[in-house]
Amino acid sequence: MKKLLWALLPLAVLASCGKSSERKILIVANGDIAATGPDVKVTNITDGASEKLLDLKNGDQTSFNVDNGGKSSTVQLPQEDGFYILNLMKDTVYGSELIDGRDYNVSEALGLDKQKEMIDSLKLVFQGKNISAANKNYLIVPGQLSKISDDLAHARVFGPFHQMNSNIDAPADGKPPVLFKFYSSDELQTRLQTIEESYNATE
Repeated sequence: MKKLLWALLPLAVLASCGKSSERKILIVANGDIAATGPDVKVTNITDGASEKLLDLKNGDQTSFNVDNGGKSSTVQLPQEDGFYILNLMKDTVYGSELIDGRDYNVSEALGLDKQKEMIDSLKLVFQGKNISAANKNYLIVPGQLSKISDDLAHARVFGPFHQMNSNIDAPADGKPPVLFKFYSSDELQTRLQTIEESYNATE
C-alpha cells in the first residue's frame, strides 16, 4: 500500500500544477514588429500603425525586453490569463467594446441626435473622462500593457488603422464574438472633426 501511495503522489502533484495558462497579447506599434521569446523589436518606424498578436501559453514568461526604434525598456507581464494590448505607438490609443458590432470610425450617415451623442462622447474620451473597464472603454498610454478581456474564446481585438470586415473568426462554440476596436489619437480627431462639420452644417 505504501508503494502505491508513493507512486500516486507525483501524479497528484502534476494534477495540482496542470492548469493551462494562456495570455494573448496584441502589440501595436509605429513600425515593423518582430517578437522572439521575451524579445520584442520595432524597426522601420513610420507614422502608420502595425500590429502583431502573440499567443503566450508559457506561464513562466514574466516580461518583454522591448527595443522600440532603439529605445530599450522592460514590460512586466501579468500572470493572469486574458487578452491584453501592449501600446508601443508614440501616442495614446483609445478603444472600446463594440456593443452593436459597428466600427464608429468609418464614414456613415448619422442622424443629428446620433452625431451630437458621438461628438459629446469623443470629447469626453479626449479628456480622459468616463473611461473604465466597467464601461468597456480604454485609454492606453505609450508603453502601457492593459488587460482587455478575460474571455479568450470570444474576444476579437482590432488595433488602430485596422479596417474591420465581415471575415472575423467565429468562436468554436458557435456563440458570437465579442469585438473590441482601438484607434489612434489622429483617427479619433479626424472622426470628431468630420462629425462636427456635418453637425454644424445641418443645424
